[in-house]
Amino acid sequence: MSNQEPQERTDPVEELDELMTDESAEPGMSYTIEYDDTDRADAGADDTAAADPEAIAAAAADDAGTGDEEAEAVANTAAAALDETLHAGAGTTSADKPDDADGTDDVDDVDDVDDSVFRAYPMFSMRGVTVADAKTGEHIWNDLTMRCEAGTSYGVLVDAHNTRQHDTLVALMAGFAHPAEGSVMTKSTPLHDLTPLELRGHRIGVLLQQFALRGDLSAAANLEYAMDASNRNYLKPIAVLAQELLTRVGFAPCGDDNVTQAERSRALVRTLGAVDRARVMVARAIATDPDIVLADEPTATLDEADAATVLDLLRAQVHGESKQRTVIVVTTDPHVAGAMDETIALTH
Repeated sequence: MSNQEPQERTDPVEELDELMTDESAEPGMSYTIEYDDTDRADAGADDTAAADPEAIAAAAADDAGTGDEEAEAVANTAAAALDETLHAGAGTTSADKPDDADGTDDVDDVDDVDDSVFRAYPMFSMRGVTVADAKTGEHIWNDLTMRCEAGTSYGVLVDAHNTRQHDTLVALMAGFAHPAEGSVMTKSTPLHDLTPLELRGHRIGVLLQQFALRGDLSAAANLEYAMDASNRNYLKPIAVLAQELLTRVGFAPCGDDNVTQAERSRALVRTLGAVDRARVMVARAIATDPDIVLADEPTATLDEADAATVLDLLRAQVHGESKQRTVIVVTTDPHVAGAMDETIALTH
């Protein structure tokens, strides 16, 4: 643990709920950003060259009204580059490119193009992020870069002795804090271009270290509260969806329990055990069908067996009913990070 005096934390539930319901709310963290002279133009060029014009158009639709003229220029450049690639492949002769047994052209090259297009804009990315302490000017993060793809779970390993780095990273990834140097993005959209309601009500489901649940509400009511606050339209009543989500995460009566799931789901969260609270926390995070699930030390209060259960549950969330998600677990425990599909080590 850090030798520094522990910082006073605001209540995570109140902060999250306030940001989800108040579009005018600003991030509650204050950091001074130090600018870096490093030129990252080359790093952005590769991504732009492989971009999918249809994907960019979809992203631009999400960002309608932002007035970002640069997005249109990027889309035009990407479309031209992709057209050139596809036309070059179409013009390849049989002497240059072998045919399949049935006489048709080999489609491997097109598959490679599709794969590069998919990877052009990762679901979540940080590029060149530099953050400094407002009082001392000391770097908290310097030139931090990572990318996380859809359909994959990531364990982000941070230093157990630097809680300031840990807390700042989670704040940046959740959109509670925004860097002036570098970028934090979901697909082609910077997080700072999204309102708190759009970001945490639609794009990112956040599981805070202290369990972002209201103890005075039942398990079902916690999910209904989150869905109602998101202002999304649902095909089913949110009460029905809440029960389905609780079933999906394994929140169900024990074998010797005579109560039904609906009855058990009305128990106040503060009366539940740690693993059941974790299940409800996961259900609440995916209640608005986000693209990204971000978890901060989700197993901190669990024993080894329950921790394994929750990590399996989180890893399973990459496969949504209608989409492939990105799951990111920020932790100081190498075993927790290693339980995900890929590990991003940010320790020194």
